[in-house]
Amino acid sequence: MPVSDRARTSKLPGYHSDNWRKWEFDNALYQKHLEWYLDRIYKCLRSTGAHNVLDVGCGEGIVYRAMRARGYSGAWTGFDASDEAVRLARQLSPDANWRQGSANQIPFPDKSFDLVFSAQVFEHLPNPAPALHECTRVAQRWLLLSVPREPWFRALTWCAIKLKLGQDPGHVNHWRPREFRRFVQAAGQLERLDRTTVYQIAIVRVPNLRGQVST
Repeated sequence: MPVSDRARTSKLPGYHSDNWRKWEFDNALYQKHLEWYLDRIYKCLRSTGAHNVLDVGCGEGIVYRAMRARGYSGAWTGFDASDEAVRLARQLSPDANWRQGSANQIPFPDKSFDLVFSAQVFEHLPNPAPALHECTRVAQRWLLLSVPREPWFRALTWCAIKLKLGQDPGHVNHWRPREFRRFVQAAGQLERLDRTTVYQIAIVRVPNLRGQVST
């Protein structure tokens, strides 16, 4: 089932969030791009061999369910600043571990997860460096990070707002690929930078406890 259909059919009456609205937006071209984007995320996730994932800014668990539908079978833990979103994630996906928390103070010990994943979160953080440091701290081997690809995302967003088809997403960081590359390289060795039309996806190999790149 496409992620947009899954979002529409699983939403509880009366529940609203900007994140959920993004995934259920009823436009065939947009939905096709979302599925392409999620396919790329899954391919990147699978390439790392990770069996234990932390999802930073998990929202209602929509991306988790998309990864499960594509074949991911490992352990998944997600946290989000929104307690309401976490409660819904628990209700819809009780097979994963969900909790409330902040990206600037991730509530887990050092090196707790094979891979730390975050999709469309860092562009909302006024100071993203502490969150990147925290993600690196709790990752044993990998970071998988995705943000909008600029300037294309802002251009398409502007068009959508003018046509009354969308709204301002409230982004405070606008990374072009070269800038995003520099940002993630502060966390470790950039293994791959993938792109769709409006998103970019980085796979980063993080240092081990002795400050060396893990193998």
